[in-house]
Amino acid sequence: MAAPDQPDFLDQFAALRETAVAANGLVEVAVDGTSDLVGLEIDPRAMRLSSRELAAAIRDAFGRARDAAQERATQAIPEALHQETPELTALLQDVKSDAHARMDEILVVANELTARLDRLMQPRS
Repeated sequence: MAAPDQPDFLDQFAALRETAVAANGLVEVAVDGTSDLVGLEIDPRAMRLSSRELAAAIRDAFGRARDAAQERATQAIPEALHQETPELTALLQDVKSDAHARMDEILVVANELTARLDRLMQPRS
């Protein structure tokens, strides 16, 4: 877990903010690291736009803000993964053990199938 004075990984994502503007600055959208809309500012002059133009401007600003937030969040992931915790270490060890056990099972079955195929391919006398 994160130290008491250090924000949790998910809290860091929620705290991340990206903004984008559209329609020559008449529309401003802000999203957090989870791509949730956290702010929308529409300049009164934007009301002169048609409803389609205004909707397109909001979608455009939202898309660019979301893309920027996702980029920043993606860059933050490697840092967070380097914060090893006992829980993460135990989980990774369990996954590794399960993977080895399943691989061993697969190899046994593969060897049995190979042996059967070899017997089937033997010329009959």
